[in-house]
Amino acid sequence: MNAIVITGGTRGLGAALTKAFAAKGSNVVMNYRSPQGAENVIAELEADAKDRVLAVQADVRRREDVRAMFARTCEVFGGCDVLINCAGVNRDAPFSELTDELWDEVVDTHLKGTFICGQEFVRQIGEGQGSIINLGAACGIQGRKNGANFCSAKGGILALTKCMARELAPKIRVNCLTPSAVDTEEVRERYALDTPEGLTGVLNGIPMGRLGAHNDVIHMVDCILAAEFTTGANFFVNGGEFMQ
Repeated sequence: MNAIVITGGTRGLGAALTKAFAAKGSNVVMNYRSPQGAENVIAELEADAKDRVLAVQADVRRREDVRAMFARTCEVFGGCDVLINCAGVNRDAPFSELTDELWDEVVDTHLKGTFICGQEFVRQIGEGQGSIINLGAACGIQGRKNGANFCSAKGGILALTKCMARELAPKIRVNCLTPSAVDTEEVRERYALDTPEGLTGVLNGIPMGRLGAHNDVIHMVDCILAAEFTTGANFFVNGGEFMQ
């Protein structure tokens, strides 16, 4: 394995994956938009892991930024054979009040960003083999209130994953990882998990009776990367909150 590129690698699950793979000895390209976020993640790494993490600023919505990110990856690590698309943003609003700007920001970051990063990954890998993991969401299947932009983007990512898997096989495997009820800052804020009422309300809908931990997602990523005869699949990490 040359390197793993993780977009949105400085926040939430992206940051957790960056730190986990660096700790296990992998070379990691940590994509970021905020320099402060990148500095915070690097500060939390063990000394020997710091040398294995390359922080690259790039807006995943801009092809020239993404192309430069992969060029830098090839320059430092000789290329990459794993791409994990974690970059995302939430801008909730009722459907009737959703503006073009809020729609474009969310859909472009999630769906267009996944598309651009996937294409540039394929172009840099040449004749090699690799794996792409796109981040989905259960609401991309079942919907939710005040999130038409986010849900549409995530639904699109699931369809895009299937299309990519069919076209890029057998050289590149493409799968979708769909976490839910995982303890992240964004989930805590959205569902008021710091209040007894909010936490109880969420836990009542999870058969496993607890929130997901970062390690639950990390273990699933390990499984996806190891599953060499699996492509076009959607892997849920949600304690049974959403079943399909």
